[in-house]
Amino acid sequence: MKNLDLDTLARITDGKIFSEKEISFSRIGTDTRKDLKGQIFIALKGDAFDAHDFCAKAVEQGASGLLIHRLPPELEKLRSQVTVLVVKDTLKALQQIAHFQRHQSPAKVIAITGSNGKTTSKEFSAAVLSSQLKVHYSKGSFNNHWGLPFSILDEPEGTQVSILEMGMNHAGEIRALCEIADPDIVVCSVVGRAHIEHFGTVDGIAAAKKEIYDASPATAQRIYNLDSPWTLKMYSEGKAKFPQSQIWTFSANSDKADIHLKIKSMGIAHLEVEGVIRGVSGQAHIPVFGAQNLTNLMVAASVGIASGLTPAQVWAALPQCKTIWGRNQMIETKSKAQILFDGYNANPDSVGALLDNVAILKAGKKIAVFGEMLELGTEAAGAHSEIGEKAGRAGFDVIWFYGPHAQDFSNGVKASGFSKKLIISNAYEESLATEVASMLSQGDLAIVKGSRGMELEKFVLRCDPVNFSTTKF
Repeated sequence: MKNLDLDTLARITDGKIFSEKEISFSRIGTDTRKDLKGQIFIALKGDAFDAHDFCAKAVEQGASGLLIHRLPPELEKLRSQVTVLVVKDTLKALQQIAHFQRHQSPAKVIAITGSNGKTTSKEFSAAVLSSQLKVHYSKGSFNNHWGLPFSILDEPEGTQVSILEMGMNHAGEIRALCEIADPDIVVCSVVGRAHIEHFGTVDGIAAAKKEIYDASPATAQRIYNLDSPWTLKMYSEGKAKFPQSQIWTFSANSDKADIHLKIKSMGIAHLEVEGVIRGVSGQAHIPVFGAQNLTNLMVAASVGIASGLTPAQVWAALPQCKTIWGRNQMIETKSKAQILFDGYNANPDSVGALLDNVAILKAGKKIAVFGEMLELGTEAAGAHSEIGEKAGRAGFDVIWFYGPHAQDFSNGVKASGFSKKLIISNAYEESLATEVASMLSQGDLAIVKGSRGMELEKFVLRCDPVNFSTTKF
């Protein structure tokens, strides 16, 4: 971020200056394990921590200032050493600073949400835009009320386009993120059952996702997916509601859309796509797995067009798209087996899409390791039974599921008529991981899928992977 002076910080956060030792700060700091020289340390408070307890440590690490909302016992000592600015709430102050910084930058801001694939859509969009522009984008899943402000503040000098991911698990969250970011281009990739525990129905999820359109500036460009009934409804309403907005559409089904792509062929490590981008026909070989990535590719192509790239430039850049850690990540083992590791997130829609792809793949043995799908609430039992039944019909030789709804998953598998090896456990067990890993040999394929909290990378490590790190990003 650009240097912030103390008076500006006090003004935008409505803060009170308790002491004034330094008046300019190079960055916002939050980690007392790092060098904080020249930075103002912001004491954030979470459910399980309160950084106000580390103010003295921050000063030891070189912080030039403290931004706090609770007065620590050692305040009198600290105020004689550093600048102290007191606000009502440090998280709100962080968001206010990010909002201010967003408008100090000439960069165009792109916001992406979606029940499935928003991180991948963001990564693909960054790949496409980077072919022509200097791009900044949020790393990993820095997509909530904490992460998004830091993504804005981390924007380097000279950035032309900044891509922000927006996640949510409650109504109103995306609205709040849009109010911080004031995006210039917005898109909801797809609506599905992720976080249904907090909403009860997909209609509730759709209403929350729609906030990305409703809460963005009237002049923002809006991109719509015509293939989902929920986003199609958003498009119909948006055309009338936002007459000042440039609207773009994408679809795998309708050639009337601005971006119309379809899959020509698919392999375990590639998609061959063809279609039309703003009237220009073409095709591209993309080094990613899974038909579900077609939507993510169309998001990226749409973002490219909305950002000013020509259709020819977008076609040329699409082959640069690739997936990241834990998201349809292909890994080879020392035994020459392959693992498709998709352990960063899981919900019934994403697991179902994966199983549709796996069913048509050729391999020696096909082995599945599934972890619990989290945050499904009252839908959990039925959803795990549904996925179990679909897994049982996907052509696996071995299936291992672990998690609290193991029995529901098992019931679904048995209902499918699956007659091969089924292993069920309520939690991850090293002995079972070793047993299943030992079954893999040259030419075999293991599918590893589940929610991040299930730590499925532990199984991948049991398989002697080549060049695999448990470091996510």
